[in-house]
Amino acid sequence: MKVLVTNDDGFGSEGIGLLKKIASNFASEVWVVAPDSEKSGAARSLSCFTNRSIIIHQYGKREFSISGTPADCVIIALHKIMNKKPDLILSGVNYGSNVGDHVCYSGTIGAAMEGASRLIPSIALSQTCDTNNCISWHNTETFAQKVIMKLIEIGWPQNVVMNINFPATKKTKGIEFTVQGKYYIKSNVIFTKNVDHSFSLDWGRDNTSGSGSVGKVHDGFITITPVKLDFTDYDTLKMIRDSFIDNEF
Repeated sequence: MKVLVTNDDGFGSEGIGLLKKIASNFASEVWVVAPDSEKSGAARSLSCFTNRSIIIHQYGKREFSISGTPADCVIIALHKIMNKKPDLILSGVNYGSNVGDHVCYSGTIGAAMEGASRLIPSIALSQTCDTNNCISWHNTETFAQKVIMKLIEIGWPQNVVMNINFPATKKTKGIEFTVQGKYYIKSNVIFTKNVDHSFSLDWGRDNTSGSGSVGKVHDGFITITPVKLDFTDYDTLKMIRDSFIDNEF
């Protein structure tokens, strides 16, 4: 099996080193193509829309960094670096969970989506931090390979990314197959003024409670959520379509 490993935390991150090690346990070839710096929050953005030049650095026979987004890394890996399409794309392991609305912002998931859009089975993996924003990779190290291998055995549709989150708890309660869910966003927006007169932006949100995967991973479960590339709300589509039938313009 040929595996492509990427992420959004950057080529030198601890999480991608761990994921490379995990993939090496079952893959005949592991390729690493990742951003040369942190690209958290990049979602599925592409450099081609900004006309930004991209630089590739090679560090080993199958290890490359890219001065672009996580989705750029997947495209460049498939069409410029690798000699053959991979059998699987693994994105992560992200520093922090990707649950609730984070699914929309995450470059980890964005890279996996880029792979899925090109008909390659793709999995996003994230390790939840504790309440002090500290991280232990123990649960990922212990369970990631088992979960990945089971998902490969089962299989899933080509237009779907498998989003896996590992809890920060010392002991896991098992695997929970759950919806994306939603965390609670507080109303306060935080602006921090920088020395150069620019400012940084953040907003209050509670990642420890909420619906779906948000609450489950906090409670100690490994969560697995299938995320579709098709964002269409088919129930609403049918409702508005049926409503418009009765109206003339």
